[in-house]
Amino acid sequence: MTKKEIVIAPGDVVTRAQIREVFGGSAQGGICPSVEMQSVNLFSDPSVGEKLGYYDGWLAEDDDLGPVFEYTGAGMSGNQTFEGVAGAGNRAILKHAEQGRALRTFTQVGKVPGSGTKTHKYLGEFSLDRLQPYAWRQIHGADGRDRNVVVFRLRPDGEVQRSEKDIIPPAEETTAELVPFTVVTAAMLQSAPATGGALSQPKQRRKKPSSRSKPVNAATSGTFVVPESFNTRMSLRSATASFIAVRREAELTQAYKDYLESLGHTVGAFQIKVRGLSSTLRTDLYDATDHILYEVKGASAREDVRMALGQLLDYSRYVSTEAHPGSPKRIILLPSAPDTDMYDLCERYEVGLIHRSESGKFTVGSNPLEGSKVCPAP
Repeated sequence: MTKKEIVIAPGDVVTRAQIREVFGGSAQGGICPSVEMQSVNLFSDPSVGEKLGYYDGWLAEDDDLGPVFEYTGAGMSGNQTFEGVAGAGNRAILKHAEQGRALRTFTQVGKVPGSGTKTHKYLGEFSLDRLQPYAWRQIHGADGRDRNVVVFRLRPDGEVQRSEKDIIPPAEETTAELVPFTVVTAAMLQSAPATGGALSQPKQRRKKPSSRSKPVNAATSGTFVVPESFNTRMSLRSATASFIAVRREAELTQAYKDYLESLGHTVGAFQIKVRGLSSTLRTDLYDATDHILYEVKGASAREDVRMALGQLLDYSRYVSTEAHPGSPKRIILLPSAPDTDMYDLCERYEVGLIHRSESGKFTVGSNPLEGSKVCPAP
């Protein structure tokens, strides 16, 4: 039987040997690229991940674009990286679209009866989230030490298997911890050495079984079908606008972080787990010196200010430190001045506004009709 005669569909339970026949890759490891088969095979083992302080799986909460599968990068000890030999697997995921490869995800489910051979359930094809391909997250390793890991955000690219068993367990209690600042968006990766190019649009790579094909364990109960319009849901105009806003937000965040650090301030972010939810919240900027929480937006429209206001009111409930046990000051950072009545709205909820002027300086204060103050240039 040749590999062309075997079809592996979402939901099928297979061995590594069967996977290699169809999708290539190595016999070991969690991230297994294959140039020949244009595939990057991702293997998740819940029992291993839990011991190392993380979970791979579906977020229980969908966002506006649908479901997200979180996959933790390679590196079982110390901080994970995209550099050198240690970061080769993480680079393969990051560059999958650029190199024309599909991300195919499997989760370990058991062993072949009477042997030690592991079996893996095929979940389907994925692509990195276009606006936030990954996030840095701090976890508590098996050795008790904190380390930074890269958590990839995978979007379904066609038909995928989505079952209750593969959903990340909800947090048992609410926690909030101060972690190093990072900003990651696909818009910012275009000039990053880890990519060497822009992340391209994902492509559909689904194969249709022929009449001669012999499916492997063809039961696919619980299959989640992604609409054909998923990758084209946003029009070119709206997608471009979102991309520009995300880039502007990342650049603005970095610029203000640099400004705060030039004043000698300690800057970070808060990583928040909410009891009952599987997703992890992360704030934009936190000034640990002055106990100020910032929410940054890449556009200054009314809807952006309203969203930022809601996020600040939400996140600030959990933000406190030993040095600052009370509630933080809350400030929205914008790339330009919003409508004048937005100052009144934010003032009602005791939230400040800062925007960057055309000269590049940061302007703070109340309604500009009543006067404002310009921060020293960073």
